Amino acid sequence: MEHREEHRPDGNERPDHEEAPGPSPAERPGTNSTVSSSEDGVGDEVTGDSSALIVRETMADQVPPPPDTEKARRYLDSGGQYTEGHIHCGAGHYQKLVLDVRRREFYFHCYDWRVPRDPDDTDRFPPVDGVWAPLQWVRVADILYWTIDSHYGAEARPYLTVGEGNALARELAPLAETLLLNLRAVPGTDTYDWSAESASAGMDIQSACSRYRYPPRGRRPELVDMAEAVSVRPCLVQDQWAGLDDRQLDEEAERLNKYGLHLNPAVANALGFDPGVHRASLLGTRAWLYEHRREAAAGRPMQDAAVFFAAHPDLITADTSAAELATVPETALAAAEAEGIVLLGNTVYAALVHREELRDQVFDELASGRQPALSRCWVCGV
Repeated sequence: MEHREEHRPDGNERPDHEEAPGPSPAERPGTNSTVSSSEDGVGDEVTGDSSALIVRETMADQVPPPPDTEKARRYLDSGGQYTEGHIHCGAGHYQKLVLDVRRREFYFHCYDWRVPRDPDDTDRFPPVDGVWAPLQWVRVADILYWTIDSHYGAEARPYLTVGEGNALARELAPLAETLLLNLRAVPGTDTYDWSAESASAGMDIQSACSRYRYPPRGRRPELVDMAEAVSVRPCLVQDQWAGLDDRQLDEEAERLNKYGLHLNPAVANALGFDPGVHRASLLGTRAWLYEHRREAAAGRPMQDAAVFFAAHPDLITADTSAAELATVPETALAAAEAEGIVLLGNTVYAALVHREELRDQVFDELASGRQPALSRCWVCGV
């Protein structure tokens, strides 16, 4: 597999450019998709072939010099008395492999170990939320990175030269491309979700970054795609999923990802592995749930209940009593159906919140000295 190699403008800072557009609702990166990956985020288009990934060549002047091994050891041997060696000793694992999901770039990166890092710095690069430490698989960060287990004290993997780092990026580029090509686009959003294939490829990159350089294992059987789980266990699907709003759907996706196999061991049994095995997980849950909801809507527009109530002021007013409020969800569902709209979310809660917002507006008017129009004095309990 061949990969294009281009010069990266700066090894320590992300280039100043507009972010490339995210995935369209109906597309995922793959054989038939087209994604921009030019220097400024527009221009050259790449498809799901050997040009889908760009391997950026990092230059020697873009990385800091390696820590001085002798100074680091003198610092340790002196019990900290050799202060000049402190910064060299504390360099840590500063060498990374970075995958820019949006720009489809993969490259060797070193942050400057000579500059103290603020753990609370939200502008640091690579961003903290992209570190490869998979405990759950729901969202894909725009920037993913793997820490290379290189160190002055590791004979099996001392710090890499820039040439060695670039060679490692080229070596692992097929895995990075496998990760990219198997991400799942989340319908109706500009975000991606994981698949068993993409997550397994990420794990193989992590293994290769270890000082022991473990060989790739390929697809992990304990990582199960949601579609695969539904195919062997159709009763997993719940009717309520089709009517959940985005927040509820995201919560359900996380629950399924964390506990789906544990709570449904029949899925693992049907697929031939122990549901209690380490890191057994359902993947692609968010993408699958959003697609399931879209299919259930059958082309009809979907709208959150709160938005629907705001657009239909006759359904709820500040004067609406508790008894009247109890009938609103059913009335709203009928009205939405008549308009060809799929109503999403908890209509009971949304109705209550909307009425309280209207009543807060009345209190604001009273506080300002104005007299609001009321059909009953609910303010004083009459």
